[in-house]
Parts: sequence; C-alpha cells; structure tokens
Amino acid sequence: MKGGTRATAFGLDIQADADLPFLAGSAVRPTGRLLELALAESADGLWPDPGELISDQRLPDEGGINFQIARGAEHGYRIWGPSYGTHVLSADGRRLRGAPGEDGLATWQRLLIAQALPFAAVLQGLEVLHASAVAVDGDAIAFAGLSGSGKTSLALDLCRHGAEFLADDVIALELGEQLLVHPGAPVAGVVEDGRETIEQVLPWPEPLPLRRVFLLERGPDGPAAPNFEPNVEAQELIASTFNLVLADPARLARLLEVCALAAASTVERVRVGPGVDAGELGAAVRERIGLSA
Repeated sequence: MKGGTRATAFGLDIQADADLPFLAGSAVRPTGRLLELALAESADGLWPDPGELISDQRLPDEGGINFQIARGAEHGYRIWGPSYGTHVLSADGRRLRGAPGEDGLATWQRLLIAQALPFAAVLQGLEVLHASAVAVDGDAIAFAGLSGSGKTSLALDLCRHGAEFLADDVIALELGEQLLVHPGAPVAGVVEDGRETIEQVLPWPEPLPLRRVFLLERGPDGPAAPNFEPNVEAQELIASTFNLVLADPARLARLLEVCALAAASTVERVRVGPGVDAGELGAAVRERIGLSA
C-alpha cells in the first residue's frame, strides 16, 4: 500500500498511509480533528477482541451479511463485511486501521466513506444525518430521506443549475453559534438501473451554516407532482440520524440539540410519487429556494 492521502471530509483531517482515490483531489479547509488511517493487506491481528455485536446489516435478497458493527472492550469498534473488508476505529475516533475484503480496495473505500468516517465523526463530537447537501449563496441546503428517496440525484441536479456540491448521503454537523454542515468526501454514488457508480464531485471547501432542510418522502401512493409541507417537528429529524448504535447519554443529548437547531431553520417535507424524476423534483426545489440558474 504505497503512497499516502491527505484530505478533510466529514469534519475530519484524514492522514492515510495509502493512496485512496475516493478522498483524493478535495481542497477542503482542515478542521484540526485528526484521523490517522493505516491500511494493511490483511485483517489478521486488527481485531483481537471478540466484541459485542451492535449492528447487523443484511443483504436484502440473500440474507447474507452486508456489514456488521461490533464494540470491543479495549479496541474500539469494528465495521466489517465480507465484500468490504475491515475498519477498526479507536474509541475516540482518532485512529482507523483497515484491510480490504473480497472485492478489493475500491469497495473498502466505499464502506470507508459510507460508514467508517461518519462513525468517526460522531466519536469526535459531530453529528451525522442521512442526507445530501449543496451550497447556495453561502448557506447549506440539506436533503434528508431514506435510501432511494432521491437525495443524491436531487443534489446533483441543483449543482447543474448553479448550486455547489457539499456532501452525498451523509452530512456531518457541528454545534456552535450556528449549526454548520461540513463538506463530505469528494465523490457521489449515483444509482441507475439498480447499479451504483461513483462520480468525483469536488465539494465546497469549507463548512457552511444550515439554512434549509427538505425531508424527502417517496412512496407508491405519493403525489404525481412534488408536494411541500412546512412545519416539520424536531423529532422527525431525529429519525434521519445516520448513526443509531451510539446511544450514550452525552451523545443523545447532543443529537437532540442538533435536531432542535436544525428544526429552527426552514424544514419542509416533500412528498413525491414514483413517477417524479430528478429533473422534476429539482425544478420544484429550485423554485422553492429561489435558485434561478
């Protein structure tokens, strides 16, 4: 594993001892939250602790393991899947050791940006929501929702019409005088015909205040045109958290505070039916936020 990568994503300054294309090319301003990443060719010895299984994600068709998360008494957390490989995080989220699985380095990186880095961000005091985000006029606009609701395609549509990319699928939020959204990894996962491709999309180079949140709800009985419903409660945002396995009191208190602040911005539910494509949804959202490009 020759070379090295220096990148900032999800509010973390990542110093890796290997070349990681999924993180390369970003020019995001460092935050001072260091994550040291060491990549090995084999997982032997990375996780000697049997640990406690705290999450077990299964494949929808075969029922086999997609990935699992275990908590160890002495060695932090292990995020592992047979295709993805191993990610071992220290309890403070400052060190990550990993090894690719059956499908090689690219698939290992996919779990890195989809699960391990957001997990480390929570361990280092940030919060994460299942959302994509764009930058518009110096503010962040987020699109939260379940997988398949159209978060990524909506964000990319807005980027084609004047917005700037900020994050795909997971946003890291920081409490302060205002709620800040940190840029994510410089890639987006685009799904077409049930298959995902990874596209490089360089994010806005610094955190931005959260101005607006759209909760996307796509269902078989949804309307034929996007329907916007305001006045979403804070508890509905809690359901969008990306990490449900870290539930100590301090973390839960922080999550509640973040969701309360997010709800204080403009939050709207967007109901759409299965026939509403990204272009139609994007046009409706652009009109809603006044993005005319």
